[in-house]
Amino acid sequence: MKHDSPISPTNLPKQRRKTSGFSLIELLIAMALLLILASLAVPNYLAALARANEASAASSVRAILSAENLYRNTFGTFTDLPNLGADYLTDNRLGAGQKSGYRFDATPAATAAGLDFTIQATPQLSIGPSATGARHYYGDQSAVVRVNLAGAADSSSPPL
Repeated sequence: MKHDSPISPTNLPKQRRKTSGFSLIELLIAMALLLILASLAVPNYLAALARANEASAASSVRAILSAENLYRNTFGTFTDLPNLGADYLTDNRLGAGQKSGYRFDATPAATAAGLDFTIQATPQLSIGPSATGARHYYGDQSAVVRVNLAGAADSSSPPL
């Protein structure tokens, strides 16, 4: 009878180790590719976000123009943003003066007739990679939305 000796750790048959997972080099290459894709995507995303904020601001100026005219037809004069918000003619954020990265200010003229008003829309952050927008908007009783890229818009700025 042949007696088999027990297998000791030194005389184990050499087995091929199956690898499961990724090597360090493969992970580094994958990380580098992801970083390259992110460096291309993030600036485009921020630019699209700024364009969306600008479109929202222009739309908000139009909404304020409509609300001001409705308020004047009801009460006989123009008013400011808090009153428009209190009478539910604008949404709460626009009535508070801030929406989509822009600050809004609607000011009735200090004339006795109260038939003039101005609207200013200013980006909260107009420069840098996280800019909320670059365009400044203006509106008044003429119901024309005006825009300026260089600074605050006024009645002499080109129409939108």
